[in-house]
Amino acid sequence: MTTPDVRTRAASPVPITPPDVEGARLRKRSLIWAGLLVPATLLAGVLVLSTEAAALCIAKGRGCGGAPGYLYLASLAVAGAAFVVVQSTSRADVRRAALRTQLGAEALFLLFVLTTYA
Repeated sequence: MTTPDVRTRAASPVPITPPDVEGARLRKRSLIWAGLLVPATLLAGVLVLSTEAAALCIAKGRGCGGAPGYLYLASLAVAGAAFVVVQSTSRADVRRAALRTQLGAEALFLLFVLTTYA
């Protein structure tokens, strides 16, 4: 009588990992929010240009304030870097933090646009 062949170890030394469902969802959300930044910026620009302060600045050159240009660029650079991290990293905790950073930087950029002629 022979004994059946019993395996005492896994067929493959590579551990089985579950599919990364959250990663795909966060990448998609990051892409959607990055795409919505352009229409949101255009809408914010139209809102700013319809104020009385903007009319005075454009017509008479008075009351033209606003944030320095490097703040706009810095917030866009942070949002862009966070977008790249969300799309490229494999670690879930880093991806979540990068998505939050991207959303915060985009919101800050829109705030700067809205306060251009304040």
